[in-house]
Amino acid sequence: MDIKQTLAQLTQARGPSGGEGEAAKLVALLMQPLCQEVTIDAVGNVVGIKPGTGPEPRPKIMLMAHLDEIHLTVSAIDGAFLRFVENGYDPRILVGAQVIVLGREPLPGVIGDLPPHIMTEKERQRMPDLAEMVIDLGLEAEQVAELVRVGDQVVLDGPFDELLGHRVASKALDDRLLVATILATLDELQRVSHPCDVIAVASVQEEFSGLGATTASWARRPDAAIALDVTFARQPGVREAETFPLGSGPAIAMGPNLHPHITQTLLDMAERLEIPHEIDVQPARTGTDAWGIQVAAGGIPSGLVSIPIRNMHTPVEVVDVKDVARTARLLTAFLAQADHDFLDSLTYRLPDFQEAAP
Repeated sequence: MDIKQTLAQLTQARGPSGGEGEAAKLVALLMQPLCQEVTIDAVGNVVGIKPGTGPEPRPKIMLMAHLDEIHLTVSAIDGAFLRFVENGYDPRILVGAQVIVLGREPLPGVIGDLPPHIMTEKERQRMPDLAEMVIDLGLEAEQVAELVRVGDQVVLDGPFDELLGHRVASKALDDRLLVATILATLDELQRVSHPCDVIAVASVQEEFSGLGATTASWARRPDAAIALDVTFARQPGVREAETFPLGSGPAIAMGPNLHPHITQTLLDMAERLEIPHEIDVQPARTGTDAWGIQVAAGGIPSGLVSIPIRNMHTPVEVVDVKDVARTARLLTAFLAQADHDFLDSLTYRLPDFQEAAP
């Protein structure tokens, strides 16, 4: 699989939280040759099933990465201009941004603010104010009223840029990067025997409510799962203790949101296969789909593997694509040993009360 080409396709698809349809159709098309069955469920999750080679009933292991991207929403139509609210973007990066308004048809536009020449000194020193920004479609008021409604979603537009070395920059790497990782894992599994059935899920609305993780987990009820997401890469101005270098491999999370034996198995495999990796300490809820999975259907043993990116929640997120291949290799090895003995090792067992009795 050509990882860069796949990433370019995935990140350029439009898929704001609650409006993931275009991205979902693309993922389903890319997943179809790699799975026996691919469906899009009632809320928009893309679900692929790749049966294992072990005796039935086989363990069911779910891989999940979210499909949606952060977005803006039209809040008012002001003549020829659109007012908006944001869901996840820092206002500082919005002035001058190119956007696509998902109106009655996709409409290219730009975000403008007051020119600095007519701002007061105090206004020039403050944070950009969303209330002062507008989306300009280049249309007259009558055309805007015909094509756009309050509530229409807006995604940032931007190119997929290949940087030097193995690095790329794009919008929506959070979390299409890990959707690509699932596709790369499924591609590797075409040549690897695995005893478990693999349930591959591109989930919806992680950035908003976690709806996709909860509904897919209840519907599919896997025996165990690994959530896949991005984490923070090292760059100037961020604490080194909370970040990981680009190209350092997958970050394997450890904490109460995650099953300790799944975490340890992933760490042991990374060591055995000499895959560069980091340990990501998560002392509480991880802020990922892992939470929605863990608490669904009576509790599902869960793990979390992340890939570091720079400039998260901007149109120029940066990743080292070598980390995709490394993470796919780790997940493939994990699935190749996920048999019934592995499932038994995840179960918390009662003590022998008769032996313990005085």
